[in-house]
Formats: sequence, structure tokens, C-alpha cells
Amino acid sequence: MIQIPKTTVVGQGLHVRQQVFIHRGQLNLLESKTLGETLGRMPSVQNASFGPNAGMPMIRSLSGNRVRVMSDGLSLNDLSGITPNINAQIDMENLSGIEVYKSGASVLYGGRAIGGAVNLHDNTIPKVMYQKPIQASVVVEAGTNSGHRESVTIDGNLGKRWALHIGGSQLKHGDLRIPGNTKADIAYDPNIDHLTADMAQVEVDRLDERNLTLYRYLSRFVQENIDDPKWGLSESELYTNEQYSNIDGERVQNDPNPLYIAGQPEDTPSYFSTVLGIRDYAPVRKGIMPNSHAESRSAYVGASYIQDYFRVGIGYKAIEGYYGVPAFARLSKPKHTHDPSEVVAPTYMPINTRTLSHSVHLEGAYQVKNSLVVDDINLRYSFQKGDDRELVGIYRVNKFDSKRHGVRGEVNQKKWRFWSGTTGVDFSNMKIQSDGQQRYLPDVSGRELGIFTLQKFEIRNIYASLGYRRDWVARRAVHDEGYVVSRGMAGGKLSDRDFGLHQATVDIRWDISSNFFIRSAASHAQRAPDFNELYAGNDHFAILVEENGDDRLPKESANSYELGGGIKFDNFQLSGSHYSSRFKNYLYLAHTGMSRSGGFLVKEWRASDTEISGWEAQFDYHHSLQEGSMVEFSSFFDLVKNRNISDDEMRQWAEGDFMPNLPTSRYGISTGVQNGRWMANASLDRYLKQKFLGKNINLERPMPAYSLLRARIGYRFTVAKRNILTYIDGNNLLNVEARPQNSPLKYLAPLSGRNISLGLRMEI
Repeated sequence: MIQIPKTTVVGQGLHVRQQVFIHRGQLNLLESKTLGETLGRMPSVQNASFGPNAGMPMIRSLSGNRVRVMSDGLSLNDLSGITPNINAQIDMENLSGIEVYKSGASVLYGGRAIGGAVNLHDNTIPKVMYQKPIQASVVVEAGTNSGHRESVTIDGNLGKRWALHIGGSQLKHGDLRIPGNTKADIAYDPNIDHLTADMAQVEVDRLDERNLTLYRYLSRFVQENIDDPKWGLSESELYTNEQYSNIDGERVQNDPNPLYIAGQPEDTPSYFSTVLGIRDYAPVRKGIMPNSHAESRSAYVGASYIQDYFRVGIGYKAIEGYYGVPAFARLSKPKHTHDPSEVVAPTYMPINTRTLSHSVHLEGAYQVKNSLVVDDINLRYSFQKGDDRELVGIYRVNKFDSKRHGVRGEVNQKKWRFWSGTTGVDFSNMKIQSDGQQRYLPDVSGRELGIFTLQKFEIRNIYASLGYRRDWVARRAVHDEGYVVSRGMAGGKLSDRDFGLHQATVDIRWDISSNFFIRSAASHAQRAPDFNELYAGNDHFAILVEENGDDRLPKESANSYELGGGIKFDNFQLSGSHYSSRFKNYLYLAHTGMSRSGGFLVKEWRASDTEISGWEAQFDYHHSLQEGSMVEFSSFFDLVKNRNISDDEMRQWAEGDFMPNLPTSRYGISTGVQNGRWMANASLDRYLKQKFLGKNINLERPMPAYSLLRARIGYRFTVAKRNILTYIDGNNLLNVEARPQNSPLKYLAPLSGRNISLGLRMEI
């Protein structure tokens, strides 16, 4: 059955906590190359795109270190919050579903869920015995603009108590096609400012000439000494507003400037610029997104011993990836010289990313019999090891060897009259060893311990939850001679930091009738600064920034509320909500107004107050015509603002009234039809031109509005008792130039162009 993703209620908090759950059938329709792209059609969730091969979910304008991504409740060994070009290592074919928390989940998952959480339901460790002794599925897909991908999964039962899961997948594509130019029009605008030119990776050959009409006099001193080499004077120093010159100790009247024009406005520019030419750092071709190649491989195996009230399992996963970022960098900075013969033309090379991860998972569950208090106990452990590399061309500039241990235990209470709940503890320990020619992080380590409880109450038609969590977080950096410390405001002392965090939430829903409900929620959440925010320094090639941390940064706090409601009649359902979060010490990567040779903007981590607010609404219609036939329709809109509420003059000068790179307001419609063996669905999303513009020292440029059309037609049939689904899938069918406002690479590359894929999914 075709089903359009919609907001549903999950678990015991059926009438309380709004979550989105996407099951496997929906994932088959939505699945894309990245997690952010897969989830990007939900209200208030957009893709934090860093090129076509790296994208994480942005929830209500928050992403990175504020949206926790987990696998079965345990954090992934995910460095995307530190460097967005490193994609989370996920095999989408190995998931049974994805659970999304849009209104913050810090009580359950800690400070890094201050803006939301994504929990991947992984298939590696079997949860139940399979219906057949052995079963398998195969997926093969090839596209006109997406390369090809293949995956295979084998499940089976070994006797009456053991279940086994084995599988793997691969994907590969070359540089992607795009409509029009790879760079935005602003890149070749003669009026482009130098910071935007750096972000667009263009060199502007500009001739700056002084406005000589602003100067009253001609300097007598310069006139008499301009030909004397010992003074090193130039013609530009001839013009002055000083009435006198000092010559041999005497004041001498300067001559009037015949070009001077009196009475000009105060904002008359002192220089006139003439652009002689604009050239790209590296050659680009129309219709091709440069360095957008990708390839990945994965393998996984898991086994479980399952009894009626007890289950224990172990699993192993390995994922490897190599992909490009559509941007270029210089391997080394030029040396300063006054000799023109020593000037060497800069060589820019593509930025690439290579990743390899191994992980081992243990999982146990026990349903307690004959207990009045405890329903079940769950315990999970994972060890993850990662090797993530940033390359300029083929040269390694950054390498991260990371190790993470994580353990989580939960005790679910038996429901007693109107009361149930969950209490638990989780702990993680992470170490990162960095290496490379110009690494921007020292060796770091961190620990996080959290104890939490979430209690739920159901009294007639009122449903409520109340939760609290206490976290202890430690951040450490290793001093070594091979690391160049930050040149930011803190001076790069690499101080040890310890944080105590408090998380609290209350959520109430009142079902006024069987057709109408209202809901309110309030929370207090805190987040500790992450490694890059505290300790970064040097060039961060992947984001084209010289990144400087500040080891004095405070913890981040947010007080949030949400008000919403919904109406349901027969096959129609309408819901909506308004939310607001006021952040104290909101941590952000701020502009300094400087850039280094090679186009790297100089930025540093700062703390300032901000407010995030927005609206979202969704309408759904579902109608079953007859057995095996149905029609669905859905529409949504969302709007979010990330507003500066501080009295920080530096932030107002650099970033303005709103944070730059805000996701735009948008609306969308979807429809799905199924008739017997045939099924079809289509969606159209409209992304509006951004009205809430921030600054990159200069006012941010809004990207044009655009619409994305996607459609899919499938046919299901049986051959030799094998279920087979064939489908044709189209993305960006209008082949429009789409540049998401929230993408840091919006000046460099749009979304990929039209793609038509043919696929086959077979169950054996």
C-alpha cells in the first residue's frame, strides 16, 4: 500500500508526544542518498545539504550538534556535527523504520537532542523469529543521473531459538548533471563583495580608483618629493584634506585641488571600482556539478537467541565511502614575496572525503513476569570505530581516528491504572585522534553520563507526560606540538571543561472530543559545547573556513514551548502547531570580516542569545475504494525564524537580525493511488524566496524560489512464488535550478538535475 509520510503518535505516549515514524514501506518511496534528503519532506524538517553526497536533517533550523542521530537509542559515531562533509554512515536498506522527534528530545537522549532527534530502527540484530526458515530480498536500481545501487538481504532461522540476518549493499555514480551553471549568478556579478566572492570561489580582478573629487588640496610635500626614491611616495598620496604640508620644519600652504567638488553627500564613496574580469578558482563546465562523484559499500551480519520472555543478540556492521564535495582548495598557502618572478599561480584541487567505519552491537531484552512494577528491561551496547579523511586532491589534509563506546539501559514500568513510564541511564565515551598536513582539531576525548525518567499519565481524555534528566559531560584536549592552536578570542589554551546539564519537559494533550484535540508542551534543555566549538583551529578545508574555537564557551540553554491542535472527521485530518525556543548562549560560527589567501573565511565560535519560532500545519485525506485500492492526499506548510535577540553589537554587525543560511518557508502537496497491482504517487514542494535574511558581514543574498516535482509508478507481480516490485522513479522532474538557502554551498552548486531511475525489488 502506498502511504504518504505523516505525523503519527508512537508508543505509550499515544496522545502526548508528537513524533514522526516512517516504516519500511514509506522508506521505499522516500529513500535517497543521504538521511537529510530522505527526511526532507516532513513539515519543519529540511535537508542540511553539503553537496549531493552529504546531508543531515535540519529540524526547525537546527542541525549538527543540536540534532542527535541514533541507532536503536545509541548515538552513531557521527562527525557530521563537527564537519558537515562527513556523512553519517548509514545503510538505508538495513532499516525497518526511522523515528523523528521534532520538538526536542533532550530528556530521553541528552543535550545533543536540544533541537530534536532521529532514531534509526536497525535490522542488524533480529528482534523476532522470522516467518520463514529462510528468506531474502534483492534491490537493483539504475538512474539516468544517479548511477546504480544494489543490495541484498538474507534472513533465516537456525533451529527454534536462533535468528540470523546477513546483507550488504553498494552504490556508485560519477559527476552529476545539473540545469545551467554550477555557480549562482551572483558569482559573476561585478558588484559582488569580496566575502561572497570567497564563498563562490571566484577571483575578482578589480581596479580600485580613489574619488579625487573628495580632496580639497594637493600636497606640496608630495609634489616636491615624489621622484625621490627614499620617500617611496606615489601619486595616490598627492591628494589630501590637510591645508598645510610640513617641509623642512616649515608649514607650507598646499595647492587647491582643481578636481575638488564641494557639498557632496557624506556617503559619497571614497573609491570607484572597475571590475576587469572574474575567474573561477578551478575550471567548471555548464551542466555538470564538479566533483560530485560518490561510491559506497556496506556489509552487516547479526544473530539473536530468542525465547518467549528473553532475547539477546550481537551484530557487526562495516561501511565504506568515498565521495566528492563540489568545492576546491589550495593544498598550501602562498608565501609572501615582493619579487614578481617568484609569484606562482595558485593550484586549486577538489575536496574529497573518504570514510570507513566498523561497529559491534550487543542487545538484550527481558520481559519481567509476575511483577507489579516492571514490565520489561532493555540493555544495549555498541563499539564504533571510524576512519574519516578529508582530502585535497589525493593529499590527506585531515584524518580522524575515532572510537566510541556507548551503553544504554531502560526499565519500562507496568501500567498501573493511569500511570506508566520509562527510567534509564546511558553512558558514552569517545576519543578522536587527528592527523594530517593542516589538521584543525587536536586529539580530544569526551564522556557523557545521563540518568533520566519520563512518566506518563492518562486520566480520562487528558494525557500528560513529565520528564527530567541529569547529564554530566566532560571535554578534554591533548596538548601536542603538532597542532596549531586557535587564533580566536580564547587564544587556544585547550582547557579541560566539565559541564552539568539539566533537562526537563512537560507535555499535555486534551481530547476535547473524538474529533478535536489541543496540545501544549514546555521544556528546558541544556547542551555542552562540542569539540570543534571549544578546540578547533586552522583551516577546515571541507567547509572552506579557518575555524577557531573558544575553550571558554558556556553551556547552551533553551526554554521552549509549543501549542497545537487537530481536527479529524472521517477520512480527513488537519493538525498544526506554533513553537518558540529562546536560547541563552546560542553557539554559532561567527564571521570576523577577514579572509585568508586561498579564499578561506576566518570564523570563530561565539555565544549569543537567539529566538527560534515558527509554524507548521498538515492536512491528510485517506479513502479506501475497495479491497486493494485506495487514494491518499496530503499537504503541508512550514515557516521558521532564527532571530537575534541579543544586544551583541558584534553579532549585529556580522550576522544581522537573523542567522544566515536559514531554511526557507515552503509548502507541498502529495498524492498516492493504488489499484490492484498498480501504485503511483507524486509530490510537489515549493520553496519560497527567503525574507528573513542574515548577513555575512554584507547582507545575505536570497536564492530564487523553486519547485521540486517527484513521481513514482510501480507494479507488483509474482513469478515462481517470488514477489517482485518493478518501478520507475523520477526526481526534480521539472529540471529546475534549485539552490537551498540553508546550504553553505548554495553559491557553488545547486541540487542535482532531473533523474529517472528504473528499479526492481524482489523477495525470495
